[in-house]
Amino acid sequence: MVAAVSVGVLLVAGETITGTEQQAETERVEQAFVEMSQQLSSTAVNSDITQSMDIETGEDGAIVLKNTGNIHIYGSSFDENISIGAIEYEGQNGDRIAYQAGGVFRETMDETQVVSAPPVHFKDQTLSFPVVELDDEGALDSGSMQLDHDGTTLISDSDVIENDVVTINITSQYYKGWENYFERQAGENAITESEAINETHGYVTVELGYTGIEAVFENAVVSDEQPADPNNPNAGIHGNLMYGEEVEIDPIDSEIESMVENAETEYDELPTDSQQITAGDYYVGDNFDTTSYDVNEFNVSNGNITVIVDGDLEVHDEIRVEGWEETSGEVQFYTNGSFDLNADMYVGESAYSPGAGQGSEPDESNLHSRYLQVYGTSDFEMQLGGNDHYEGIVYAPGGTVKSDGGGGTADIYGSVVTGTVDISGGNSEIWHDTDLTNFEPRMEDGGQLPPQITYLNVAKHDVSVDS
Repeated sequence: MVAAVSVGVLLVAGETITGTEQQAETERVEQAFVEMSQQLSSTAVNSDITQSMDIETGEDGAIVLKNTGNIHIYGSSFDENISIGAIEYEGQNGDRIAYQAGGVFRETMDETQVVSAPPVHFKDQTLSFPVVELDDEGALDSGSMQLDHDGTTLISDSDVIENDVVTINITSQYYKGWENYFERQAGENAITESEAINETHGYVTVELGYTGIEAVFENAVVSDEQPADPNNPNAGIHGNLMYGEEVEIDPIDSEIESMVENAETEYDELPTDSQQITAGDYYVGDNFDTTSYDVNEFNVSNGNITVIVDGDLEVHDEIRVEGWEETSGEVQFYTNGSFDLNADMYVGESAYSPGAGQGSEPDESNLHSRYLQVYGTSDFEMQLGGNDHYEGIVYAPGGTVKSDGGGGTADIYGSVVTGTVDISGGNSEIWHDTDLTNFEPRMEDGGQLPPQITYLNVAKHDVSVDS
């Protein structure tokens, strides 16, 4: 679904108000526009009910205009244009409050802020974009207003678009606000273009969906550089390699830094005295060092576990993932630091086979690496040492995985995506988990790579406004 509205400027001659009065009026109008946005969204999905509300549009009023912008959504099998407008209030100080396509924006001399987010949602690999378009133009004064739903046009109804790029191009006076919104929701890498067209309008282009490398985890190692050849015959990489010009994966630094910033205020602190961590979103404001945390089990029987670490992962005590059989829940670590592996970290029963000789081929019946994931920045460095093993995926484009050069047989069972891989100096091995062949990179909301899209839901709702 998509909500679209046109906006213009209405200046009515009258007495000049003071700066304090103007600020108070702008704040009242801003809150009124947020409430109006909610009412418009409600009206758009309730076809038989006329809704009414009181609206504050200030001393000079607001205006509703059509066709002041455009939303262009396209891919290899679809191409749709939706005309949008806006409802706009302009204060005597030049500040503007605008409703457009379900969002509310505030524009000052310096910037455009998102006051209320547009209803663009990414969930379960589905992109839903409801557009509300106003049928009428005219002045909108303070007082009572009525909202009526005049019809809905399905642009795309659960269309399957797997392995395709969904491109959204928005031309608008408030394109900077749209850019800020999509950057927060889909990550900086999703924004491919943003530019002014003239003194009033500009455009932003967002790409979502297919990452450009099909089934990247069908490989044991994906790296920018060719992995170094091991010096020891007991070391090596077992599985397909992809490196060099074949690899076009951008680092996810901005996504992770955004997640760290958000998690500090929105997530629960990871408890230091719990041996078992259950479903939830957690934040570690320093290094995640198992000598300071009692945890030895992450249980996903009630859902996924996300841990955002503003620092390093330092694993000195065994960690295992349990409960994945019931829910297919995943444990995801996001770190802006490094990863020191000095103890075993695995899913269910260990696939490591020391009885057959440490570093030997894993027991594939116990190999479930997709349920343990570590994501890192381009500064990420995973250090392998001792006789420990990690069963999971590592996704840190631009980062490094290397052995410490000692006599240990530290192994990785799963798949690695980094900038460089160097296990030449020790006895370490990387074993591919073949169950990862169709596995796609997944990240928390707001940190997609950008988001994988399988289904597309877009509808245009026509709403009339009378005041």
